Amino acid sequence: MGKAGRRGKRAPADRHVEFALQSIAKRMGSFGERWRVRDGLVWGPGNSAVVIRSLDFDDGPAHLDLGITLDAKDDSAPILWDCTSGMGGTNEAAIKQAVEMWAMTAGATFMELTSPSGELADHIQSADPEGLTGHHVIHGPVAAFAMGGDVEPLNEWFMDNPMLPRLGQALVGSFDDPRINGVKILCGGDQETEIAEVRVNGEVHEEASAILLRLGWPRLPEFAYARTYLLVLPED
Repeated sequence: MGKAGRRGKRAPADRHVEFALQSIAKRMGSFGERWRVRDGLVWGPGNSAVVIRSLDFDDGPAHLDLGITLDAKDDSAPILWDCTSGMGGTNEAAIKQAVEMWAMTAGATFMELTSPSGELADHIQSADPEGLTGHHVIHGPVAAFAMGGDVEPLNEWFMDNPMLPRLGQALVGSFDDPRINGVKILCGGDQETEIAEVRVNGEVHEEASAILLRLGWPRLPEFAYARTYLLVLPED
């Protein structure tokens, strides 16, 4: 994946990409602003837009590589790259679930950036006990998914274990755009598989991911995972 501010090509147009674009437009529109598909992008308020860089299916799950920007008409504006996965009985259902997990976290956080109210995400200042030195962080909600199991243990663990105090020192120094950076945090799996992934501007952060893997999040008997998303800006 690319970094913030680096342009990437959208996946070749096909019915699944078109379905994903329409799903993103509908889900982002649920936050209250109009989003519409035009010229291969999902356009939102002002010149903000979502771009799909790739969409593929690996034995069922949908893997969506996408980015969001405040100004798609400005080539120098950063794109906040992210990736999301979804499962379902059909490709369309898998796409919808992938879009939902992204919208609940990264999408909500982006909308909080554009219209700050504290309703869609939390604002954490540098001086706050859970703050990141020199930065204003917009911390999005946690979204969890389980294959027939209970997601509450993961949700509760995230509520009881703030991520910034645990990962912040590893992340400092990895923010390569002076304006804004996006951080995805994801963990989960089952009794045989552990997934712990931290990405900064779409790129895996090895040290932070290793720290996350060592933390005591619940390893559930059925496959489940949770993700959240942060926007990191310079402190005012």
